[in-house]
Order: sequence, then structure tokens, then C-alpha cells
Amino acid sequence: MPTNERKFQTSEWQSELVLARDIVNQQGQLVLPRQTVLTLAQLNRLKQLGILEVWVREKDPVVAPLFSEVIVQVYQEAAICIEDLFAQASAARQLDLGATPTVLREFWSACQQESNFLDLILNLRTLDDYTFQHSLGVGLLCAQIGEWLGLSAEECDDLLLAGTLHDIGKSLVDQDVLLKPGRLTPVEYEHIKTHTHLGYMVLRNSEVKEAVALVALNHHERLDGSGYPRGLQRGEIDLFSRIVAVSDVFNAMTSRRVYRDAASYYRVLDELQSNSFGALDPTVVSVFVQKMIGLFVGNIVQLSDGRSAKVVLIPPDRPTRPLLQIEDEYIDLQKHPDLFIEKVLAV
Repeated sequence: MPTNERKFQTSEWQSELVLARDIVNQQGQLVLPRQTVLTLAQLNRLKQLGILEVWVREKDPVVAPLFSEVIVQVYQEAAICIEDLFAQASAARQLDLGATPTVLREFWSACQQESNFLDLILNLRTLDDYTFQHSLGVGLLCAQIGEWLGLSAEECDDLLLAGTLHDIGKSLVDQDVLLKPGRLTPVEYEHIKTHTHLGYMVLRNSEVKEAVALVALNHHERLDGSGYPRGLQRGEIDLFSRIVAVSDVFNAMTSRRVYRDAASYYRVLDELQSNSFGALDPTVVSVFVQKMIGLFVGNIVQLSDGRSAKVVLIPPDRPTRPLLQIEDEYIDLQKHPDLFIEKVLAV
């Protein structure tokens, strides 16, 4: 154990502390990653989750928090709302949304102030078990995709809520199966698939628009008919569900889990493009990939071989394989299929 690591009680408060080790819950899911600069809001949320002791070290002067205290605070408020809605669904099979739409809009508004949207999405994976942070991440992506597609402000608000509640049916499935860290058996997988019908039922029992409720039912449908629960195809799948499908896949694959590392977002975007020719909506995927990749021109990134490079050009035909600069050398990733961008080091 490094000598500068020590245990810290979450009931205390002290600034300038950094997590020395990942925080993992009893289901083996990542709650908060090492290197996180702890804030008071985060410590309060850890206490609510029953995490009373963590490993910390003193903050290096060059380390800065990933986000402002405002972002952390609104995220925590939104996460608490979603946690409450999942509890409502489990207990009563219906929801009283209360202030949730307002809290989500405040969360979305605060996130729009961040300079790098993709960096925000990839790093806002903290302080709740996977279901809640995944719900909020998908909702945020959906609202942004809706805006990129030119949808109205009202439609983007509906997408934000629909994306956030797309997995509400998981509150009614067997939690031991849902939280199983390993591969599901065929029977277990069929059971988990019922969350689509269950979620639709919960939202139909609640005061939400049909377009929002329908997403809970249809977000696993695929254009080629390979999805579930009804095997819908192409035009049979509503636009909101097609947007949520893209957001859901991206967020899940780029999430870090204790039994696997997060996939490189460039690899995930490559896979999304491949799937857009059959399973996913090609228009939604094209807009999503082009906008996301465009955020990284000028950024400093880390390659899969450990080297750092600067993104200087995004090819329109293969946006996930940009031209990079390492000192006086230029590297075209289109000509180096063995190299991938693992993460962004600086905006």
C-alpha cells in the first residue's frame, strides 16, 4: 500500500482529498473511480448509499475536479429523484413525477454550460449504482441528440424524460438477476427482457405522454427486426425509441464496470456505425457520431500504445479514425488499424 493512502470516514469533511482506490458496491459495480477529487456533495451521497469509509490521498496541486460543484450538486439532485421514482415503481407500479421534470431540465441546462460534452458524458459516471447513472446518462445523450436533429425544445424535454425513464421496468424484475455480475443464463435473460413491458405498464399508469411511455417498451427494438419484445422493424419503431437505442448502447459500452474496462469511445462509435446499416437508425447514428467526434479536434488524447497525441483533422468518411500529431510526426489512424484512442487527456 502506498504510504500516502489512508482510510477516511465519509461522515467527515475535508477538502483537497482524492480517492486512492475505486469504490465498488456489493454487486461489484463501480460507484466512484479512483482519482476523483472528492466534494462535500459526493461525500453526502456516499453516506446515503451506506458507504462509510473510503481510501483517500492528498490532492496533488495539478489535480482538479472533473466538474464544478454546481454540476455535482444538480447531478446528485437528479440521481435522488430517479432513485425515488424506481422505488415508487417497485412499490406501486406507477409514478408521481413531482419535480423530476424540472430537476432534469436544470441538470441538462447545467451540463450544457460544460465546454466538452463528450468528456462530460464519459466522466459523469459517479455516485450511484449503475442503473441510476446509466438512466441519467442516456437521458442527457437523448436530449443532446434531439437538439442536434433539430427537434423542438418541448420534444427535447420529452426525450430527456423518456431516456431517463427508459429502464424504469428494471425496478420490477428480480434484482438478484438484474445485478448478477456474470453472464446471464437464457432463462435469466428472458426474465430481464420483461422490463420493457413492465416499464411501459408503469408509465402508462402514470401521468406521462404516450411518446415517453412507448420508449420504455421499444428501446430494445432494432430496425432489422432482431430486437425485442415485439420484433418491430424500421418505420414501426418510433423516433424517440430509435434515439434512445443509440444513446443506450453508447452509454452502456463506454461505462466502466468492475469486471471489465470501459470500451474506448472511438471503438464504440465505430461499432455504432457498423450497426447503423442494420440494427440502429443510420440517420441518428450519423448525426451522433459526426457531432461527438467533432468535439475532439485540438484535444490531447492517449493512444492504445500509451503515447499522447493531438487530434488535428477528422476525416468525414471515417470520423473515428482521425489524423493525429505527435511532436513533428503525423499519424493517420486510417492507416494504423491496430491503434485506437483510449481517452482524452486535455481539452
